[in-house]
Amino acid sequence: MQLRPILLFALRKLLRLGLLLLAVAVFTFVLLSLSPIDPLQAYIGADMMQIGPEQQELIAERWGLDQPMIVRFWDWLGQLVQGNWGTSLVFNQPVEAVIATRFQASLQMLAIAWLLSGLLGLGLGIVAGALAGTWCDRAIRLYAYTLASAPTFWVALLLLITFSVSLKVTPICCAAPPGVLAADVTLWQHLHHLLLPAITLSIIGIANIALHTRQKLR
Repeated sequence: MQLRPILLFALRKLLRLGLLLLAVAVFTFVLLSLSPIDPLQAYIGADMMQIGPEQQELIAERWGLDQPMIVRFWDWLGQLVQGNWGTSLVFNQPVEAVIATRFQASLQMLAIAWLLSGLLGLGLGIVAGALAGTWCDRAIRLYAYTLASAPTFWVALLLLITFSVSLKVTPICCAAPPGVLAADVTLWQHLHHLLLPAITLSIIGIANIALHTRQKLR
C-alpha cells in the first residue's frame, strides 16, 4: 500500500521533468532559429566567399537547414527519441561521443570539488562549533555566510581574473592544453587545468557544509 504513493510521486516528478526539458528544447530551438546569425555562414566561416551557391545548397541540405523551423524541430525530436543525438557541427563527431569525452573531465572536477568541500567544510564546521562565540567562530561564519550567498559564476570570474589573468598561475580555459592530443596530456597538465574550476566549486560547498556542521554540533 505504501509503494503506490511513492510510484505516483516519482511519475509526477518524471512527467514534470519531461515537460520542462521539452519546454527548454522548444524555447532554445525557437531562439536559435530566429537568431540573426546565419547558421550556414557560421558553419562555413571565412570561406563563405569561396563556396558557390550549389555547394551552399548541398551543405544546407546535409544539415537540414533548408527545411522550415517546425520540420527541423520534429526531425530532431524524432531522432532524439530514437537515440540518435546527431552530429556536432563544431567537432564533426557524434554528439554522444563529444558529451562522453567532456563528461569525464566534468566528473573528475566534481569529484575533486566534492572531496575538498567535504573535508574542509567538515573541519571548519567542527572548529566553529567547538569554539562557538570566539573570534575564530565569527570569522568562519563570516566566510560561510558571505560565500554561501555569492553566485558561483561571480566567484569563478573573480578567481579567473585573479589567478589566470593577473597572476597567470592557472590556465584560462579548457580541460587540457589546447592543441595537445588527449593521449599526450600528462597527469600534471590535466590536474593543472582542473584545479581552478574545482576550487571554485569547493569554495561554495565548504561554506554550506561548515554552517550545517556547526549547527549540528551546538
